[in-house]
Amino acid sequence: MGRLSLVTLLAVLFSIFMETEANPFVYNYERLRIGGLVFTCLLIIGAVLLLVYKDCSRKLSRKRDNDGDI
Repeated sequence: MGRLSLVTLLAVLFSIFMETEANPFVYNYERLRIGGLVFTCLLIIGAVLLLVYKDCSRKLSRKRDNDGDI
């Protein structure tokens, strides 16, 4: 039973000291911010292109309908 207690104590101490050394949740906020700005710009450009494309397709379909009447 003494060895089990020693192993448990060592495991607890090891986990405490390893947590302070290697924290996996350390973020590079500058890189994260730049990535967010790039993603936002791509979404806005995509939305504008989608709106323009729908507008152009409506104009082309109206033009084709008017050409058929002549």
